[in-house]
Amino acid sequence: MTHMVTVDRVLDARALPAAAATAAALSRFDALSPGEKFVLVATAGGLELLKRLQAERAGLFEWSLLESGPSVWRIEIARREAPAGAKRDILEALAWDHDRLDALEDAAFRARAFGDLQSAFDLYEEFSVGLRRHIGFEEDLLFPAFEAASGMPPTAGPTAVMRAEHREIQDLLDRIASGMGDAAADVDGLRSRFHAVLGDHNLKEEQVLYPGTDDLLGPEKADRLVRQIQGYGIGAGLG
Repeated sequence: MTHMVTVDRVLDARALPAAAATAAALSRFDALSPGEKFVLVATAGGLELLKRLQAERAGLFEWSLLESGPSVWRIEIARREAPAGAKRDILEALAWDHDRLDALEDAAFRARAFGDLQSAFDLYEEFSVGLRRHIGFEEDLLFPAFEAASGMPPTAGPTAVMRAEHREIQDLLDRIASGMGDAAADVDGLRSRFHAVLGDHNLKEEQVLYPGTDDLLGPEKADRLVRQIQGYGIGAGLG
């Protein structure tokens, strides 16, 4: 696969003993400046590294799932501009993921426009993995937290609307993904529809749902929820 990451920004921990892998991951992370990132390549067992990062570099990073196993896991870890132990809020963490996903989708279509169909396919696959995970943690973690705190049932209010929009987004995502590696496939019209739905959806989340949930939960519970969201889909017990 072709990926937009340089070799010195990749840490392949699959063959390293646990202690060496932990030391290497912490060292690689500590060398990052705010906004920089590296990709951790690990087996399922190596995902214990992420727990150590959460424990020892709390509040300092975002992480994103690029490839979800079962034999190989690729996780992008980005350093935040924040002091150690800083509390996280839902708006910052999830809006950051929106921006990351938008950049991946844009890169995939730019590669396609230049005729690099393999890169277009690979980048869109990373986008697809990330967006599906984003939808998953919203429906499994964020929406229930909002509903419990607000007293709104899942069949009414903003989360009901957003669940319905998620189904439309996923349908369009599937249809576009199936044509990204095919020069003859007409994906531009689907992309316009996808942007119309996703753009409005993300705007409502960033202006209403995310800040509303932050307000309802308060700083401590919001920070705890962000930690759970970070671990979603990566390994049992993370977060």
